[in-house]
Amino acid sequence: MAWTDDDRVGAQSAYHSAIAIELGLKAYLLHRGFSDDWTRVWLRHDLSKALRCVRMLRFEGVPDGVGKLAAVLGPLYSSGALRTGIKPKLPLPPEIADQAICDLLSAVEAAIGIGGGTDQ
Repeated sequence: MAWTDDDRVGAQSAYHSAIAIELGLKAYLLHRGFSDDWTRVWLRHDLSKALRCVRMLRFEGVPDGVGKLAAVLGPLYSSGALRTGIKPKLPLPPEIADQAICDLLSAVEAAIGIGGGTDQ
């Protein structure tokens, strides 16, 4: 995710992390046939709900830590609080959070066939 030390301070990192989680999960849902309109109406920016949906579809690429991040960041992200400058206490150290998100995105890429992966 390549954050600078300045980015690590405050909500900027948390906001971008929430976006990365949301887009990764929604990319998988779109691949599985859910429409953008459906995700917009039913999931909105609820990271925990999106995570439940991909798990119900038996996506097994969710790394440890993503659920914890979704639980903390999700309510703040969906309410818009992360954009107002709130500084959440992340449940994981920044490097571990970054790696979990990168691993999630890599698993989604593999599942949807980017880079030679297979569908899960």
